[in-house]
Amino acid sequence: MMNIPFVDLKTQYANIKSEVDTAVADVISETAFIGGKYVNRFANNFADKYGVKHCIPCANGTDAIYITLVALGIGQGDEVITVANSWISTSETISQAGAKPVFVDIEPDYYHIDENQIESKITDRTKAVIPVHLYGQPANIKRIAEIAEKHNLVLIENCAQAHFAEFDGGKVGTFRNAATFRLLSG
Repeated sequence: MMNIPFVDLKTQYANIKSEVDTAVADVISETAFIGGKYVNRFANNFADKYGVKHCIPCANGTDAIYITLVALGIGQGDEVITVANSWISTSETISQAGAKPVFVDIEPDYYHIDENQIESKITDRTKAVIPVHLYGQPANIKRIAEIAEKHNLVLIENCAQAHFAEFDGGKVGTFRNAATFRLLSG
């Protein structure tokens, strides 16, 4: 039997070990665990590199989705269209915000939300759609953004697995209202 690793984190870490170790040591030595210059530097650098005005760090990807939903006014009685083959955080945070997740099936080639099924799930209570970009591959975000605009829906891109991926000349996370990212596993 051949063992083929899905992700070789040890090699990835080894390639940037000194830089990572120095950064961690600096944060620990200054006890700068919450906020402060390191978080601000990260936020500014990420926003600059991404080409957006704002990056607001928070504890994790789950919090990022929840905070974004609440900040955009998604709540009690609303419906949010998404997919079921995402980590539990996507649908969990919709429920946590008081809304109802409405699942759309995936398309069979890349396992993203099937944009051709979205409009059939829209009701008068639908307020948002959260596509999930998987494995570094973007969903058909341009078409999804067109549907969201046509129906006046909030579009929140879940980019936890697709940092800096591009679709039709644009970076995922920049196609409409907001995007969330997860930078560390767990």
